[in-house]
Amino acid sequence: MPVVSVLMPVYNAERYVKEAINSILNQTFKDFELVVLNDASSDSSKEIILSFQDARIRYIENEHNRGLSFSRNRLLSEVTGEYIAWLDADDIAHPTRLEEEYRFLEEHSNHAMVASWARLIDSEGKPTGNYIKSYIPDEYLSALLLFVNYFVQSSVMLRKSQLPEVHYRPEFPPTEDYELWVRVAAQHEVAILPKTLVDYRIHTTNISSLQQQKSEKAVKLNHKMQLENLGILPSDEEVNLHYNIAFKKAENLAFLQLTADWLHRINQQNEISKRFEPKALHYILAHRWIKVCTSNKALGVKALKLYFKSKFAEIRLRNTFLIMQYILKSK
Repeated sequence: MPVVSVLMPVYNAERYVKEAINSILNQTFKDFELVVLNDASSDSSKEIILSFQDARIRYIENEHNRGLSFSRNRLLSEVTGEYIAWLDADDIAHPTRLEEEYRFLEEHSNHAMVASWARLIDSEGKPTGNYIKSYIPDEYLSALLLFVNYFVQSSVMLRKSQLPEVHYRPEFPPTEDYELWVRVAAQHEVAILPKTLVDYRIHTTNISSLQQQKSEKAVKLNHKMQLENLGILPSDEEVNLHYNIAFKKAENLAFLQLTADWLHRINQQNEISKRFEPKALHYILAHRWIKVCTSNKALGVKALKLYFKSKFAEIRLRNTFLIMQYILKSK
């Protein structure tokens, strides 16, 4: 039995799937199987996959297109390894990815899941200059998920034994991975390695307004679920506020006051429900507060006056840098 099962869902990825498969076959870590599922592609993806003559590759297919959630769950039913690693068919794993993540989980038996930083590349494979990175301490990542997700699907490795009984839930597409990580992190320790171990492809020309709407709806549903688990039954207006705190810049001072009140409510409710470790939640709420207060330079020093009125105002090196940068840009 291989130690690691690498899972790759494929749908109409003829431009990229060969490079994705080769990036796994060329790993420095060798004890793996690669299970590739073709979700009834209408292009030449199947022929490209079957052109590989490598005993480590297992090929399966859906008779007709079933979508990503179904395909990911079917792949999980095929796992034979102790560890599960993901790579989407348009992404690229760096050569040491499996080795470094496997070593981490072997050395940290209390961790269920590990991911890494990701370099963003465009549809032609050229680096955009941007990265997905998290500087949040690992012990605070579960609380961070209350707002945002820094776990890149194609960088994740997790223990099969600690995978929740219900895997990807179909009501959360296209962010079903985010919802799964929330449930894993609620029960187990998780980590993000401060290393770039994957290239994550951005298809900016292919992101339709409908896809953006679906993504926003799914994230809001995720936020609502987490708030309910915390003990807050949010209105639609409060869910929208929470989403905007996570992803939008402050439009006016009234929004900053709403944000301050909402963060305090989350903190107070956690004192009752004890959903998050208090230190972890305080760190994340303080992190979110400084980001919101310095998100719009047009608000000037009035935003900083509101910032320092909150219990989440902190004088840390990073916060001081953000405040100084904000002041300079506001002039």
